[in-house]
This record gives sequence, structure tokens and C-alpha cells, in this order.
Amino acid sequence: MGRPSNPQTRYFQRTLSDPQRMILLAAGKGNLCRGFENVLDLYSEAHNQGFRPGDDLSILNIGRGTTNSPNLNEPLREDIRESVRG
Repeated sequence: MGRPSNPQTRYFQRTLSDPQRMILLAAGKGNLCRGFENVLDLYSEAHNQGFRPGDDLSILNIGRGTTNSPNLNEPLREDIRESVRG
């Protein structure tokens, strides 16, 4: 697994499994770095909504077809981080 976790870490290296790589590639439209940033943004939003590690993922209400569904014809977020714009 490598070194123990440290909150002061600035860089980390990890070997990705094929499913992990596929998730990051999908999240970044083929770009691993953008995918990583998008996954961080997604977790940030989930955390702001009260999600915490160990919580059941069903509390996130993803894809429930609400009026706030990201499946509508409008973008999910207007304030996309500049580093993840394509």
C-alpha cells in the first residue's frame, strides 16, 4: 500500500486497477487528471450535502428523476472549475 497517510502530503502515487482507471477516464472524458479533479468535485458536493465516509451511497439520491435531475437539458453546474473545462 505504500507509506502511511499524512494530511501534509502534496503528491501521491498509486497504481490504479482497470476499473478505477476506467472510472477516472470516463469522469475526465479520456483525461485521467481531469477525471480525478471531477471525482474530487463530486465528493465535495456530496460532502456539502451531508455525505460522510461509511454512509450508504443511497442517501445521495443520484438519478432519482427529481426536478433537479442532471439529466435535464441544462448543465448540472455553471461554476465548473477552470482546470476541468474541456
